[in-house]
Amino acid sequence: MLMILLPILIRLYKNLTHALVRLLLLSVTVVLMLPATAQAQTELLTAKSAKFTGERPNADGPPTDVHLGLFLIDVDLVEDAAQRFNADLFLNVTWQDPRLALPKRQRKGLIRTVPLSDIWWPRGFILNERGVARKLQPTAEVDDDGNVRHQQRVIGPLAVDLDFKDFPFDEQVLPIVLVTYANSIKDVRFLYGPETSGGSEKFSIEGWQLSLLEPVIAEFDMPGHAHARPSITFRVAAERVTRYYLLTLVFPMAMIILMAWSVFWLQPDIIPPRISVATASIFSFMAFGFSVRAKLPEVSYLTRADLFVTGCTFLVFLALAVTVAGSRLANSDRMDKALRINAISRWLYILLFVVVVYLSFLY
Repeated sequence: MLMILLPILIRLYKNLTHALVRLLLLSVTVVLMLPATAQAQTELLTAKSAKFTGERPNADGPPTDVHLGLFLIDVDLVEDAAQRFNADLFLNVTWQDPRLALPKRQRKGLIRTVPLSDIWWPRGFILNERGVARKLQPTAEVDDDGNVRHQQRVIGPLAVDLDFKDFPFDEQVLPIVLVTYANSIKDVRFLYGPETSGGSEKFSIEGWQLSLLEPVIAEFDMPGHAHARPSITFRVAAERVTRYYLLTLVFPMAMIILMAWSVFWLQPDIIPPRISVATASIFSFMAFGFSVRAKLPEVSYLTRADLFVTGCTFLVFLALAVTVAGSRLANSDRMDKALRINAISRWLYILLFVVVVYLSFLY
């Protein structure tokens, strides 16, 4: 009985082994074919796009529409003296290139990632950047219909021309200017992409209130080029928080003015205390004036803070002058006249301080 079953069992074992080997080979073949298919699609796209790296889509037609969106992730610093601000941006650039579309039989709804060097793209830069860092690879995503999207995160300093005339109650506009250097307005048209634009609800910067403004689409003239380049300026409204300057500038200086004002409440013949108070007021104001100006660039005009400091400095010197004049009158046996000057100066001095505040901050 055993001799009869043994050949049958051996034959079944061989058949089962052959079946398992064929199944294993089939599985390996399928696994190897999957990346080969994806690789074939990528190679097909590269082969097609390599022919069009320098020529835009529909080169003989109207300008190529390029949609730009900007999401403001953060602004962490505005440097008044250096006229810089640090921004964290996410840029989204989209356009359509029919040459990169796949044949209908090959469309499977997949997104292909290709280097920017292998396709045409609206070569551009941030005009006012001063050494930013780009965090993402220079690649683009292409769908089956030839829609192309390039995304980039940019972090770093950008230049801004600040206007300090109303400092410390000023409002500034922080620009982010995008320009294409390789395409004129005849070749490319910039369009604003509101669906990919916006900003964070809260920024890490202190001392400023930020909000986004509508971007401005314009033209940029490059020297040596016959046609202007398209540009788009994303703008951030920055309003300075004045509470800090009220507490550290206006209030201390008002206290110094009141200290200088106190000399008019002392008798004209009490010379040493009056002179000491007046001179201490002058030195205090000089220190405050230098500290305020050190925060600003060397602009050729006076800010509101400069007007306030200058007016208050004039007042403390005036207090010293009136103190010296009153003391001389008291020593010359003209105490009545000295007392009269003291009485008039008490109220005239406060009136002049109100005028200085009005002209500096309210006019």
